[in-house]
Amino acid sequence: MYGKIKQRAASIKAGYGGEQELDRVLGNYTFPMSTHILNDVSLSSSSLFQIDTLILTQEFALICEVKNIAGDLSITENPPQLLRMSINGEILGFPSPIAQLTNTCQLFEDWLSAKNINLPVLGCVVLAYPKQRLSIFKTTVPILFPSIIPQHIRSLYTNHPLLSPEDFESLARRIVKEHRPYSPKPVADTYSIPPEDFLTGVACPACHALGMMKNGQFWNCPSCRNRSTTAHQQAILDWFHLFGGPLTNKECRRFCHVHCSQFTRRTLLNMNLVTVGASKNRGYIKRNSSHI
Repeated sequence: MYGKIKQRAASIKAGYGGEQELDRVLGNYTFPMSTHILNDVSLSSSSLFQIDTLILTQEFALICEVKNIAGDLSITENPPQLLRMSINGEILGFPSPIAQLTNTCQLFEDWLSAKNINLPVLGCVVLAYPKQRLSIFKTTVPILFPSIIPQHIRSLYTNHPLLSPEDFESLARRIVKEHRPYSPKPVADTYSIPPEDFLTGVACPACHALGMMKNGQFWNCPSCRNRSTTAHQQAILDWFHLFGGPLTNKECRRFCHVHCSQFTRRTLLNMNLVTVGASKNRGYIKRNSSHI
């Protein structure tokens, strides 16, 4: 599964980079109308849904579905799919951003309707960089680059607000309040990998090699000689990402290659984790972790 996971990680990193590019453009622009820009919004109506970038005005809500995929891209209508041809001619398929956008807009419309809020929901697909080449079937869905988004928003605005300033601010606060922090399913469960198949040890924050050794208050890397006092904390966070929880003192010592139970206990207590279970079977879970 290593190659598949590595490819997925690269895809997530690229997608995040695309969202950052849009954030940069919007952050450097001053709109003449009142706006709220919300990133990575997760809400629930008939099902959970996630919005890359949500731009609120008093007239409409604009949902931006951001894509950052290198290569020659093609969006098909039937079946709804995004195809990418890499430099070596390999063709890979991805979910259609238009189908994703349509579904997200419908779910957000349902969310607004359930709260008796009458606000049109619009959408656009955003290609992170102009170097992305795209062929597509005829569609009314705007496909734009980040630099065009401010102009697009201004072209949609007619200065006929549907929400009062008070209702507009109330809507933004309500979205933030009902936002559900993203908690991914543990890697071991997602890819059906037995726990014993994972390498253990504390990774060096400088060279990323596993096997830092604790000596006094420092963790020392035998590969690059880097020293750290907090590298073990990242290892613990990695454990939750891999396995979910709860994490026991014994399991933490096994994973981090630590012998002292008191040091491990102090570390877990100082990391703002939630304690569960009685003293003998005590474990720790991350806060706001729905998959644990």
